[in-house]
Amino acid sequence: MQLYNTLKRQKEEFIPVQPGKVGMYVCGITAYDYCHIGHARSAVAFDVLVRYLRSQGLDVTFVRNFTDVDDKIINRANQEGLPSGEISEKYIRAFHEDMDRLNVLRADIEPKATEHIQEMLDLNARLIENGHAYATPSGDVYFRVESFKDYGKLSGRSLEDMQAGARVAPGEEKEHPMDFALWKAAKPGEPAWDSPWGKGRPGWHIECSAMSEKYLPLPLDIHGGGQDLIFPHHENEIAQTEASHEPKAGQSCGCGDTKNVEFCRYWVHNGFVQINSEKMSKSLGNFKTIRDILEFYLPEVLRFFLLTRQYRSPIDFSTEAIEDAEKNLQRIYQCLEAAHNHLSRDKWNNAAPDAALLAEISKISAAWDESMADDLNSAAALGHVNTLVHLINRVLEDKNLGKSSAGREVLELALERFKSWNAVLGLFGQSPAVFRSELRAIKAKRNNIDLAAIEKLVAARQEARKNKDFVQADAVRDQLADLGVELRDTVDGVVWDLI
Repeated sequence: MQLYNTLKRQKEEFIPVQPGKVGMYVCGITAYDYCHIGHARSAVAFDVLVRYLRSQGLDVTFVRNFTDVDDKIINRANQEGLPSGEISEKYIRAFHEDMDRLNVLRADIEPKATEHIQEMLDLNARLIENGHAYATPSGDVYFRVESFKDYGKLSGRSLEDMQAGARVAPGEEKEHPMDFALWKAAKPGEPAWDSPWGKGRPGWHIECSAMSEKYLPLPLDIHGGGQDLIFPHHENEIAQTEASHEPKAGQSCGCGDTKNVEFCRYWVHNGFVQINSEKMSKSLGNFKTIRDILEFYLPEVLRFFLLTRQYRSPIDFSTEAIEDAEKNLQRIYQCLEAAHNHLSRDKWNNAAPDAALLAEISKISAAWDESMADDLNSAAALGHVNTLVHLINRVLEDKNLGKSSAGREVLELALERFKSWNAVLGLFGQSPAVFRSELRAIKAKRNNIDLAAIEKLVAARQEARKNKDFVQADAVRDQLADLGVELRDTVDGVVWDLI
């Protein structure tokens, strides 16, 4: 598998540190509000990565944290007059509800920052001891960026460029304007913990360094998150983690090796979501939570939409884009339903296997595999899904092949492909009938359509057909078409969908 490594700025063959095992850490949410579509994009991208690695026989330990102490959480708690712990727990529950709906697997380990204060204190102490951090008289602890020669290696920024125009504000006790907080002295009304430097709370960056190292051996195989985390969050994680393992001058690390410890081998970052070609922001009024979208679109449709672009590429959310995804997913499920129904036939004509079609399925499968192995190119993989849909429809429409044992073999193999793709993409796993029913309901809600009235018209058409009143049947069909109803007469009866 080729995976784009932000640190190296290129795709590289993914080779785990320990053969057969993968340690993967992804930065989770700061739990102060409902998740937006950007959170969904990141969660789905790394969910697919975990699923894909496991499909390749790798034993993946997936850790995704929750930041449950932070300025934003504290501010929200003050606004609502609630303890900050209640705020974070509320939005962690909401995160799980949203992700469960999107078919995002739970991480193996989901640590919370407030449950790992001691690990953070220990990490800070090591950094102070080896000269990479310092405590101020007021009780803050800062990382000394000038002490870490590789600072900026992930983001490609130089310290000189970063500090241009940066100043130490009056009252600050930083040695350098780019030094960042590892520990923040307590302020009135804020949650605080005891420390060697006085009561306080952790800085944001130190949380992930402490928690990732607790649950996974270094170096991590994969560390992930959105592109907005490259700087400063992930840059600072590298600095404080790798610096914490450097021995004091004149000492060894105790293992006979004085080389620096590498924090992570592969840094993986997903691209941004835009709304109608604009950056999503509350000030622009285009802020879309997952719950906003799922009010009018099925969760699987949103997941499908998010996978229509390769995870590193930006993706533009619009009504047109998600409804295109909905139509595409609907066509796929219609094909799967027709194939399942066709396979329920009792009688088949014996025929020799169709080697050409079987080879075509193998070719499509290989192309799908190549797409996913090429830095999880889900967009290309979905293109191969559509190619297989066209092949299935060709078989179903062929009067001779569709009735033969050769056609049955092709359909069975094609459906097996979908089952394996569902295990990786988290798509196409529902019963087609359930999907059709849920899609009808959400479309009816979105377009203010009376489903009961539609059912009555469909029944009236069927009654007219039964009575051989084809003029009336056609008139009702036209009426249904005007309402946006697509009818399909099949050997199993009439099937209808909202267009």
